[in-house]
Amino acid sequence: MRALLALGLMLLLPQLAHAEDWRYCLAPSHTQRKVFISPPFPATMSMDDVESQFGRTLNRSGLHYDDVQCPRGDGETAVLTMQQHAITVNRELGNEVINLRWKPNG
Repeated sequence: MRALLALGLMLLLPQLAHAEDWRYCLAPSHTQRKVFISPPFPATMSMDDVESQFGRTLNRSGLHYDDVQCPRGDGETAVLTMQQHAITVNRELGNEVINLRWKPNG
């Protein structure tokens, strides 16, 4: 019985740790001097899937960008801090920061 409980706990722990992961996405347009940025969200999908979704959303909206990045952090607070730093740096570089209301599907 103990072995079964231990096995169940071992299977559950990665899911619990994963639930604490958060991301936000950003996509710079260097020629337009803009950065498109999403709000933070729980990381429930792979990075490749999330980056692809964000890029498709930008494309459908007719927004031009160079690449997509979706940094991950250990918790919402960490990601909010990372996002604010990215906003500050981009504004200091003279880029317009455009906040998008976007969340991944999935």
